[in-house]
Amino acid sequence: MGGDGSGRYRVSPSGSSPGETPEDPWVRRFLDHLSQSGKSLRTISSYAQDIFLLRDFLEGKGSGRKDRPAWEMTRDEATAFVFHLDQMEYRPRSMGRTLSAIRTFLDFLKDREGISVNPFLGIRGPRVPRKIPAVLNEQEVSDLLATPDETTWEGRRDRALLELFYLTGIRLSEMAGLRLRDISPDLSRILVHGKGRKERVVPLVGTAKECLSRYLSETPEGSGGNGGAVFQATPGGSALSVHQVGRIVRKASGKAGLGGRVTPHALRHSCATHLLDRGMDLRKIQGLLGHESLGTTQQYTHVGLKELKRKYDRSRQEDPHDDEGER
Repeated sequence: MGGDGSGRYRVSPSGSSPGETPEDPWVRRFLDHLSQSGKSLRTISSYAQDIFLLRDFLEGKGSGRKDRPAWEMTRDEATAFVFHLDQMEYRPRSMGRTLSAIRTFLDFLKDREGISVNPFLGIRGPRVPRKIPAVLNEQEVSDLLATPDETTWEGRRDRALLELFYLTGIRLSEMAGLRLRDISPDLSRILVHGKGRKERVVPLVGTAKECLSRYLSETPEGSGGNGGAVFQATPGGSALSVHQVGRIVRKASGKAGLGGRVTPHALRHSCATHLLDRGMDLRKIQGLLGHESLGTTQQYTHVGLKELKRKYDRSRQEDPHDDEGER
């Protein structure tokens, strides 16, 4: 898909020849509307593919639709389309995206082509299975934190970075964006710039504070004075990029014998789960991580309970007569 120089888009829908311009004027207007709204070519192409999938389905319904507007549908037809996607073995996430695109398109047509009701309103695909976040146990965390060579400046930097990931739970982008001015003079807290330009204050404690203090004591401010990056590629040099920070975590993971399991996000999950295991209130964990919804934080309760059950099962295997005493 791409522009043809006239502001129009050329799409390769299912059942059409490559580069075909959509013949339906409403489809063209909708795609232009998406473009004017700032959507990328890739997103617009995805919408077009979903719309043409629905078009092909409706055309297959035959003569029963002759006297109706092309995009007017009954609730039964909308439901049948969902079954059609299921028969095509669409995965839950892909089906949800397709249905969302079609709802948006039909909302656009509503009151423009005589369509009074969007039959897809309220119709949802199958629920996307919740992916349980990867979590390290405390021994694995200890092994990971011990990997940097702290006889070097780079090693002290990497140790401080890993400690901050685990003990504060901040995101990869937040870590890469951390500036010297965001750290309090006594190193007791940091100001984190989170999603949606929202800020939160996160305390620095224990080894995270110690390792950061040791690293900063021998690290020049770099360009930008106290606005310079906390984590630098070289002493006094430019900020580590998001990719460079991620590479440091992956390198430590490999040296600790953990393969590709450890990512900054896994350390964030491990931080939250271990705090929960130690009895921290879920609301406090929500504030620490910068989650808008408590429901997002609650996923860690599933991980924590799963780990608790695993420990219980292991203890029963070690002492099968443990429950023969007082009941």
